[in-house]
Amino acid sequence: MIRPSCLSAFLGFLLALAPVYGEAPDLVPEARSAVLLDQLSGRVLFQKDPRLAIPSASLTKLMTLHLVWRALEAGRIHPQDLVPVTDETTGRAVPPGSSLMFLAPGQRVTVKELMLGLAVDSGNDAGMTLARFLAGDERAFVASMNTETQALGMGQTVFVDSFGYDSRSTTTAWDFAQFSRRYLSAHPQAVSLIHSVRKFAFPLDANRAPGDRRKAQTIVQANRNTLLDSYPGADGLKTGFIEESGYNLAATAVRGDQRLVAVILGVQAKDEPTGSRRRAVAGGRLLDYGFATFPLRPLPLPVLKPVRVWFSAPGSVIPAPSGPTVYPLAQGELGGIDVRIDGPLEVEGPIAPGTIVGRIVWSKAGQDFYGIDLKSVTNTEDAPWWVTLWDHVVLFFRGLMGVAPPRTASPHT
Repeated sequence: MIRPSCLSAFLGFLLALAPVYGEAPDLVPEARSAVLLDQLSGRVLFQKDPRLAIPSASLTKLMTLHLVWRALEAGRIHPQDLVPVTDETTGRAVPPGSSLMFLAPGQRVTVKELMLGLAVDSGNDAGMTLARFLAGDERAFVASMNTETQALGMGQTVFVDSFGYDSRSTTTAWDFAQFSRRYLSAHPQAVSLIHSVRKFAFPLDANRAPGDRRKAQTIVQANRNTLLDSYPGADGLKTGFIEESGYNLAATAVRGDQRLVAVILGVQAKDEPTGSRRRAVAGGRLLDYGFATFPLRPLPLPVLKPVRVWFSAPGSVIPAPSGPTVYPLAQGELGGIDVRIDGPLEVEGPIAPGTIVGRIVWSKAGQDFYGIDLKSVTNTEDAPWWVTLWDHVVLFFRGLMGVAPPRTASPHT
């Protein structure tokens, strides 16, 4: 019997050889499309028909949550705000067979509870309620979803509703993997606050409509992302299913300092238990391959010399990388990596800590594959007048000799 770990290592070996011997093996034969990427660098580690458009199903809810997080971060709404629940936003208003949070008219429900109802229960009623709360009606909210897809460069993604029941809402594994990476970067708190929550109980007595004295009939629903309990390090993100798409999954997991994102679309199965199991197995297989074959490895570093800061005191700062200097690399990719510093490494001052003063770029066989900004560790202040005058004189004569002036530094973001 072949152990799963041995099989994963063997598949990784075959895929590493694929560029030499032909097409990569299909690691997810049960799926129509898939993408695996490294969260830190964005490097795509595996792909299968990545541009194939498939109905997004409940993966749509991640875009809804993204816009809710944006509203929270802007202070337009707050987690404990009470959200009106009417007949138009309960299970009576969504299509038959929808997954539900089981909202009822008049209930006292907060933004945070609706986010959990969306992330854990995959409640279509929660999606519609949040959409109306944020934008006034479903159509206006969907318009904002599609505006965001365009802003994020998701050229093959379109949404028709806020919860993913409509099969005209489509995406690709490529688009959605890139979006999931941005979502995790923009809202890192989302993983612990909603996506890794295993179960959600609703309604509680506190959710009863004013004047309702009956004891709440609480329903406890489990997160449909079974990787949370079966895969070490898995902590999100979302599952989806409608007949037109099959079983979809956007998964993420952490091992050590490395986070991976896997998007799998179009897993086919005869029933829900089989489909859920097959997409989870496929997701685990992709994540295993990524962690085993492309771990984060330290990149070579150049000698970092002080950066000249004109019109400032002191006249230089020590630069430092703005992020980790690691990259997902297979064993066979470790040799032949070159590194350089881009930028003149001189700027006009004074500057604040964290100001961008250059960039480190790594390449292999003449092709750049990764880069991060260099930022100043310390600040500088206005130089005395005689230093400023002298700097002007020096730069004037440099200009006469055709030397470009120092650039204006930009803040690190």
